Amino acid sequence: MVKKENVKRNTFEVNTEPEYVWKSGEILKYADASFPLSMLGWSSINMVFEGIRGYYNKSDDQIYILHLNEHLSRFMESMKMMRMHPFANPDELKSVIIDLIKLNKFKEDVYMQPLGYFGDGPPGFLASGERKGDMTIMVKPIDSLLTSDNMLNVNVSSWRRISDDVMPPRIKTIANYQNSRYVAEEAKLNDYDQSLILNNQGKVSESTYTCVFMVKNEKLITPNVTSGILDSITRKSIIELARNELGLTVEEREIDRTEFYVADESFICGTGGEIQFIGKIDGYIISDKPGNVSKEIQNLYHNIVRGIDKRYNHWRTKTF
Repeated sequence: MVKKENVKRNTFEVNTEPEYVWKSGEILKYADASFPLSMLGWSSINMVFEGIRGYYNKSDDQIYILHLNEHLSRFMESMKMMRMHPFANPDELKSVIIDLIKLNKFKEDVYMQPLGYFGDGPPGFLASGERKGDMTIMVKPIDSLLTSDNMLNVNVSSWRRISDDVMPPRIKTIANYQNSRYVAEEAKLNDYDQSLILNNQGKVSESTYTCVFMVKNEKLITPNVTSGILDSITRKSIIELARNELGLTVEEREIDRTEFYVADESFICGTGGEIQFIGKIDGYIISDKPGNVSKEIQNLYHNIVRGIDKRYNHWRTKTF
């Protein structure tokens, strides 16, 4: 049997409100940041976002923001795909994020979420051509599971992944996440922790809100970027570490669901989900404990993102 630990698997369960947020050029008290009711719903149709983590290192008394430049670059690409002109450029947003961490006096792990959306003007479901989007940024505390040995019980969802010719997955937009929400609801109703999602070709695409890897014969294997996945920054980081630090062969290719059933190890990854191990898929037991390769990747990633291991300094942006 796969061991169940009494550990949270959803790091977003605790919703702590910050004292200060930023909205289209102005820092506001959280309680004073509001939206017209007429925007409710319409703005979320076209809303794009990023999820960015900051890891607190107590010894350094420092919050290290992970891949800040890369996240803001992808944020700009998502706005471009929505024909949305940014209210502020990446350098300005970078300064805002650091200021918010300081103003809120955080000394813990944090999660940063920039949002871009069409505020005033035609409802968000109408074509409106190129126009400027509004922005908000909120920073709040978040838990980390990077030292956890959770073993996830996973199924293959009956829902299929959206495709590039329908709702392009490379855009990090709220609307696209309804696809993963259907998958997550199905998993929850059937007592699974996560799900693998197949694309329209019947190949494994990703998991619920995260990317997925498997290990077979000491090779690290993951669906390629044309399999209907978000072009994940965490995924790229893991591939870089696996190749450069662990000397692993990495294959990015189409993967059949049955390959996961007979994998030696498997894990999910993402900014929010971090790195968590898969113990069972559709009742097929992968392992009752983290595999050696997966655990080594998790440990290495944790030490680097938290600034314990000082290599890969370009991944981390200092806050203080």
